[in-house]
Amino acid sequence: MSYSIMRVEKVKGSVNTMGIQKHVQRENKNYNNKDIDHEKTGLNYDLVHGKERQNYKNLIEKRIEEGYTGQRKIRSDAVRHVDGIITSDKAFFDGLSEEQMHQYFQDSFEFLENEYGKENILYAAVHLDESTPHMHFGTVPLTPDGRMSAKEVVGNKKALTNLQDRYNQFMNERGFDLERGQSKQVTEKKHEVMDRYKQGTNYHENIFRQTKEKTEQEEKKLDALTEALEPQELKYEGREIKTEVNNKVFGKAEVLENETGNVVLTPEQYKKAAEQVNAAAAIQKDYQRLKNADLVQENQRLKQVAQKAINMAEESKEKRADLQKQNASLQKTNMNLLNENDSLKSRISDLKNEIKLMYQNTREFLKENTKDMKSFKNLFKGFMDKFKDKYAKAHEKDTLEPKKSEFEKAHQQKINKQKEHDLSL
Repeated sequence: MSYSIMRVEKVKGSVNTMGIQKHVQRENKNYNNKDIDHEKTGLNYDLVHGKERQNYKNLIEKRIEEGYTGQRKIRSDAVRHVDGIITSDKAFFDGLSEEQMHQYFQDSFEFLENEYGKENILYAAVHLDESTPHMHFGTVPLTPDGRMSAKEVVGNKKALTNLQDRYNQFMNERGFDLERGQSKQVTEKKHEVMDRYKQGTNYHENIFRQTKEKTEQEEKKLDALTEALEPQELKYEGREIKTEVNNKVFGKAEVLENETGNVVLTPEQYKKAAEQVNAAAAIQKDYQRLKNADLVQENQRLKQVAQKAINMAEESKEKRADLQKQNASLQKTNMNLLNENDSLKSRISDLKNEIKLMYQNTREFLKENTKDMKSFKNLFKGFMDKFKDKYAKAHEKDTLEPKKSEFEKAHQQKINKQKEHDLSL
């Protein structure tokens, strides 16, 4: 049986909101996600805005201006945007007609309106150009009495669990036969049915324990990467001034002060910039490891375990009924891991896009805060050299032949594009 899946998370910072906007509205020219069929992108639609593209930041500010009734000024670091996704597995959507699929997302949208308030829904974009249809949605975390509180609107783990319960019940009442998707809070319950089986045999114990630990480690690592990817504004003390004395034959010497194009950083600002470079290098390292992780092989091993359980059930008539139940549990667990595998692949793709966005923002920021193109190139070259050095040192621990990071690849693509432009002139 298929599952109803609903996930929500807080979005920190307008840069991340911009990244979500570009992904949801397919504003980027190139995507590394091979699941995207660009010929079907025209089939995507938004239940709020239709086919028209929107500026999510403007939508958020407009809604806050209309709906916020608090007396205090909203803090600059307050969460103004909550993003989420609604989907199921591919087998479920394959069994639906086009009309039924549209109704599934329409009913889901009605659920969101009931939960968050129609006026607070920013977008509800249905993607039909990937292997598994899904809907991205976003809300402004305004409470019914007009306060800004993402903590109250999103809630804790228990609140998110209850949200999934309500969503599953709502969709089943609309005629969709779905099991409730499991949240991170109850991930460990997947293995409770297997406990009796583990007591009877030690053969599978290590495999299941390793698979469970692997999944938990990847979830924690992805959470840490999501927090680390939030860009930070780089402030500087001022601009470097070069003083020159122009001696004259007659009259007083003239003192000239000219900007060199360089920026001056305090020790604290320099330390902050270095920390950003170190964070970017660490992200690249973890991204490369996730990208190369053979999760498919892990799932294949789990399938083999399920098949051995079937064979054991056939050999023992007395335990046949019990082993069949346990086998069903193994298959269900395998399906959950397959779904998690798909989610990890999608997240890896999103991380890649976030890294490119970080590169673009860094380049634009430095360009805007330098006097001329020569100063910008010198400053940016110094930044890239420092980044390459930090990334290389971090990556040498894993391999003797460090590969180029996604950050460096984005830089090389920019250079190649500029060379092609120069040759065409």
